Amino acid sequence: MTRNSILIIVRTESDFERAIAIGIAGKNDYNLKFVFVGDFSPFFYDGIQNEFQKALFRNQGFKIQDFSEYDIVGNILRLLCKTQAINFNQVRKNRKLFLNYLFYKIYCRYIQHQKTHIVNQIITKIRPKFILTDQSITVKDYIPELIRMAAVRKNIPVFIFTHGAAGGLHSAFSNPDFDPYTGYTVFACNKYETNPTFSNRIILGDISSSFPYVHYINNLSLHDLDFLNERKFKIAFMVGGTGPYTSTTGWYIQEEIIIELSENSDVAMVLKLHPREAQFIDLRMLEKFNNLLIVNKETDRSRVTKWADIIVCSDHCSTIFEPMILGKKVVAIEGKHIPRFKNSHSPIKDSTSIHINNSSGFKLENLYSSNPNDDIVNKVAWGENGPIDLAKLLFRFVESEQSKLSK
Repeated sequence: MTRNSILIIVRTESDFERAIAIGIAGKNDYNLKFVFVGDFSPFFYDGIQNEFQKALFRNQGFKIQDFSEYDIVGNILRLLCKTQAINFNQVRKNRKLFLNYLFYKIYCRYIQHQKTHIVNQIITKIRPKFILTDQSITVKDYIPELIRMAAVRKNIPVFIFTHGAAGGLHSAFSNPDFDPYTGYTVFACNKYETNPTFSNRIILGDISSSFPYVHYINNLSLHDLDFLNERKFKIAFMVGGTGPYTSTTGWYIQEEIIIELSENSDVAMVLKLHPREAQFIDLRMLEKFNNLLIVNKETDRSRVTKWADIIVCSDHCSTIFEPMILGKKVVAIEGKHIPRFKNSHSPIKDSTSIHINNSSGFKLENLYSSNPNDDIVNKVAWGENGPIDLAKLLFRFVESEQSKLSK
């Protein structure tokens, strides 16, 4: 029997991670089609740099096509660019890249003029039963939104998933403004990430934070870290995103802890940079420390969590849930809030993680393990659905919604 096709749009590292979880849950029932429409690069080759997630994707037998592959001229230009986004600074450093740069500029101009046509080509060729995209902006000439709008015109349901449950954490000290996403169905992580007046929301939780999925990827021996593994204390520092702009990320507190532990022969540390924040952090001093390994977007968060016994991160970053679910020792740092929210705190403060707001609060000898069935994890990361496979729950919700539409 021919299986229905579904179209999954991939744009960035964070939604690629969740697209894989969705794909694993649905590959036995659907014909999966992945299309890449990156922001930082239009090409999957260099638009996604996470080595673990790429390997996991390949190992599942999944394939992805760039947006431009659905147009003959676009695909030729894509190949002439050697599927790499080239900027002028790269050309200044290496003049041999000039021709690639020229082709890339032609490519960008061509795609800009042809994107509506290519969107229609994709939908006509794949004929998806429904479409899944991440929670990206709804500007009308933006490619993910063009795909969504074209689907609605053809009566193809569109479902939107989130990048993680961070919004449910920093909503306590920010004034979030939620896009209504009119015409689409949105899978919200929790009740804190939606407006009660919206009728198109389904509280699902974060797919990649579901209990079985976290344990599944943690048990994979794939791109594992190998750094001072014999040390007594293996500590990971996860830099959070600035996000709501009403609180700092707590990075400076993390930096102080790293400096204090830099000469401790019992300690090994890994610093996982945040893709958006890396360019703003001065690492010159930290790069001198022999017991610190610094990794960026090429290294998956799960590989860092797997390596570490202790994880230190912001109290409003979704990376905190994975180590809590694994029962690791988790230290959550509260950043400096603007005066209006100085007495407001992340829900994580009430969890089984260790909550601090200065470097002196970090005591190696006083650390304890988190509870994998923490109530805050359930409320914020699992949408109060409990420790189940949330990607499979997503498909049950999709089928339920489609049943309603067919009546």
